[in-house]
This record gives sequence, structure tokens and C-alpha cells, in this order.
Amino acid sequence: MRKILASALSVLCLAAVALPTPSLAQTNDNDYTPLNSRIRHDRQFPLDPPPHFVPSERMDKVERDQTKSMENQFSKCLYHRSMEDSLALLDKTDFGFSDFAQIGLDGNKAMRIYGFSDCLERVAATHNTSVAMRFYPPNLRQWLIHAAYLDRYPKGPTWLRPGYLIQPRSFPLSPGNPSVKAQMDLADCVVATDPNNADFFFRTVSGSEDEKEAIDKLAPELGPCVPQGVQLQISPALLRAWIAEGLWQAANHSAPAPAGG
Repeated sequence: MRKILASALSVLCLAAVALPTPSLAQTNDNDYTPLNSRIRHDRQFPLDPPPHFVPSERMDKVERDQTKSMENQFSKCLYHRSMEDSLALLDKTDFGFSDFAQIGLDGNKAMRIYGFSDCLERVAATHNTSVAMRFYPPNLRQWLIHAAYLDRYPKGPTWLRPGYLIQPRSFPLSPGNPSVKAQMDLADCVVATDPNNADFFFRTVSGSEDEKEAIDKLAPELGPCVPQGVQLQISPALLRAWIAEGLWQAANHSAPAPAGG
């Protein structure tokens, strides 16, 4: 049996790749940038969104591939072990979640709550392989967002309302962490600018040709969305982690724009 290392399902890989994004950001206000891209500080969805670029049969294929993927099956297993605990964890953590002690847990207790070992065995049996993984807080948050988002919105971004605004974030664990805030500002900007392509990218299987095509579609939005003065190296896995956070925030914390805004 072939062995899949922990990195095979990890969604927080930090290796840099040649995505076409500038290292320095543009301004994050409502001024026109040197790239002639208008960046809305209020994170408003387009009033007249373009048609989704993915034909329905292509979306169906991506959804089937996602259903069969190890990451999807593992994430669903953790999430459905206790949906109440899963959603509670997402509410009281943020992208800066790095230690179970931050929420009053230790690693062993968290593993039992979410059935980590049991889920790992189930996925390994399904795919006739062995899987070695490490149970880290950032990975757990990302796995749960993955499962929770696809569980709530199995057929695309049905939460999307043209002209709505993504509401300001709360950072229960990282209120003073500029790195976390910068990455989430980028995530919210990309999702607000191109919610359909962001959603499609999230549904693709990691490492697939569909993922590569989706990244190409999103690439023009990345540079203008990098916060001012921030330098970032982006990998597909890290971009996936950001987009997951952006989609979860947008789906659960959007509201109509103020009248006359």
C-alpha cells in the first residue's frame, strides 16, 4: 500500500509558487490603483455579476471529483462527528488559531471530540491506503470550514446577493495580529470581487487541472487585493485556505448595502 504523508491532506502548505501577483499591495480604499482596479473598502459584491464561467456539466464533474477526494471525505467525517462542536469551534476561532490551549482544549481531547483517528482509519480503508497525518489547530479549522461550507452550499454560492456587503470581521483569537488581518483582508477582497470563481476554485480538488484553471481565473484579482505594504508568497494550498475563510465569512456575514451608499 502506498503511504500518503501528512502534507497530502494539509491545506496550509507555505511553499511559494509562481502565481502572477505583485509582492507589494495596492491601496485598500476607494481610490483607483496603478492597476486601474477599483478596490472597494466596503467589500461589496458586484451589482451585476457576470455569468458563471463554468458550464453546469463541468460543475457537476468537479463536485463528483470533490466527493471522491480524500480531503473531502476526511473533512466530512470530522465535521459530522459533532456538527455543534464543529460550528462552535469555527465561531470562537479565526485564521490565527495555532494552539488548542487558546480555546481551553488540549490536543488529545480535541482528537477525541472530532474523531480524528477514527476518521483517518475510515478514509484509509475507503482508498485502500495508509495515511499518516498530524493534528494541528490550523488544519482542523480548515477541514471544518471545508466540510461546513460544502454541507450548507452544495450547489454553488446560493448565499450570494448582488450589492450586498461582507461585514467587518471579528478576530476572537487574533485581534492585534497584523499578519492574520492582512491575509483575511485579501481573502474578503477576492471573494467580494469574484465570488463565483472563488467558489468554483474552492470546490476543485487540490492539484487537479480544474484547480489550475480556477487559479488562472482568479489571478487578476489577487494583486489588487493584497493589502498595502504587505508582501506575500502564495501557494495553491495557502490560497485555498484564504478563499475558504473568505467564502465562510461572506456566506455567513453579508448584509444589504446602506441606502444611498
